[in-house]
Amino acid sequence: MSDVILYSGNAFSVADGKGRFVLPLEMRKLVNQASGGQNRLCLSIHMGNGCATGFGLSHKQYLFDEVERLEQQAYAAGRDFNADLERENRLGTIEDVNFDDGGRFFLHPDIKEEAGITDAIFFYGVGRYFQIWRPEALVDSPDRPALIRNKVQRWIAARAEGGQ
Repeated sequence: MSDVILYSGNAFSVADGKGRFVLPLEMRKLVNQASGGQNRLCLSIHMGNGCATGFGLSHKQYLFDEVERLEQQAYAAGRDFNADLERENRLGTIEDVNFDDGGRFFLHPDIKEEAGITDAIFFYGVGRYFQIWRPEALVDSPDRPALIRNKVQRWIAARAEGGQ
């Protein structure tokens, strides 16, 4: 079996009275595993779709190694490649936060603001990382699968009616 951590599944979290969100149990276990047994979550912004991303510490090394591979490929093909800028884009925006044994964590304020997140989030496992969406933004994103957009829309509607 591969050592690669793959996130899947999805869940909602509403901020508690202190402004903390709860990392879903299965994702929490994987983040802990990917972080060498530490309750350490890495957060960033997805450069293509405006949501936040989350992953364990091992994914940072993957991102660094990926830039090295891209640099080698560019060199072999005779193309220009700015590895420093690529590392800035991939690694420079990552914020590490701790989470407690119950999965509670504070979403970094800069990341909250960039993703437009207020008091509710939707976790969406998509492979080597998971996405963290403002629910309304995910619904408005036509590139997301209809099944997921519809699920989130139903959750938003139920919450507005006092059911969540």
